[in-house]
Amino acid sequence: MEYINKKQEQIATIAANVTKFIDKETKSQQKITEIEKTVGNMQKFLSRRESGLVTKELLPQDNDFNNYIRKGEITNLVTKALREDASSVVVTPTLYHKIISSLNVKSPIRRLASIERISSASLDLISQDGDFNSGWIGHEEARPDTNNPNLTKAAIHVHELYAMPKATQRLLDDTEINIENWLVEKLADSFTKAENQAFITGDGNKKPFGLLTRQDKIAKVNATDTVTPELFLQMIHSLDEEYLANATFIMNRSTLAAVQGLKDQNGRFIWQQSLSDPLKQTIFGIPVTCISYMPDIANDSLSIAIGDFKAAYKIVDRSNITLMRDPYTEKPFVKFYAVKRIGGDLVNSAAIKLAKFAVDQ
Repeated sequence: MEYINKKQEQIATIAANVTKFIDKETKSQQKITEIEKTVGNMQKFLSRRESGLVTKELLPQDNDFNNYIRKGEITNLVTKALREDASSVVVTPTLYHKIISSLNVKSPIRRLASIERISSASLDLISQDGDFNSGWIGHEEARPDTNNPNLTKAAIHVHELYAMPKATQRLLDDTEINIENWLVEKLADSFTKAENQAFITGDGNKKPFGLLTRQDKIAKVNATDTVTPELFLQMIHSLDEEYLANATFIMNRSTLAAVQGLKDQNGRFIWQQSLSDPLKQTIFGIPVTCISYMPDIANDSLSIAIGDFKAAYKIVDRSNITLMRDPYTEKPFVKFYAVKRIGGDLVNSAAIKLAKFAVDQ
């Protein structure tokens, strides 16, 4: 009898454990179901056209600015200090960063140069011609002066650059169109073309100083009437080691086409293209960037540059963009007069070298 009672107790214990296990599994399955439901709801939310990291609830000023673009409503922008003057407004930080980010992607010079954002009319800086020297010395010995480069106090002033895209009221009324993205694309395309030209050939008169405009400060490598492998090797060796690690060649596509067929002494092409990314290309291992405003090869042309452009050239962005909506002067179009302020200049001539061509006439 005692034996039977023990077996019954064991069976009861096993049954209780099984019941607990089943209950636990049931609860776990319920939790899994709840999690799957939550994930499904999140996916539905994120797939909605109007969803995003920036929502109207989080940034109501973006919604107010959208209403200004579509309808010309300006009252809420006045109360939120986004109005520049009686006729124009300051674009929201969200839209400003979208425009600048698009410029940084589209512009080859912006990808290479250093960029400073300021809130004033100019950036003061000290430029140097040459390098600072250093010296070894004992612990208690006097410190003699070292040979120092010439230092010049300078300022990079910002200049007004404007664009004026146009839209029909029908386009502005279409809520399926992301009107802010449309405006960003139009402004970025227009600004990029003007900036790229100024960063290369700008004369400093109401625009940035371009790299080639400062040619009198930059050392040159003399070339003949065409590109040769020896020219590129000479340019590479003319650049100091500290700048060579981040060096890039810049030229236009016509010049690059003449380079692509050149071979070294071992019969290997000096121009190479990445198999994984066709846009990545090198000459003797140095990256190449094409800029259409670099001149074609001609007599006295400066058609190729090599340098650490982040050290050599600085771009200055003023920290706002203004916009004026004009539905009156060119009906049935609505014009958007946008103004950004930008400057640029050479800040370190030692970080860049130019190839100067001599073509027989």
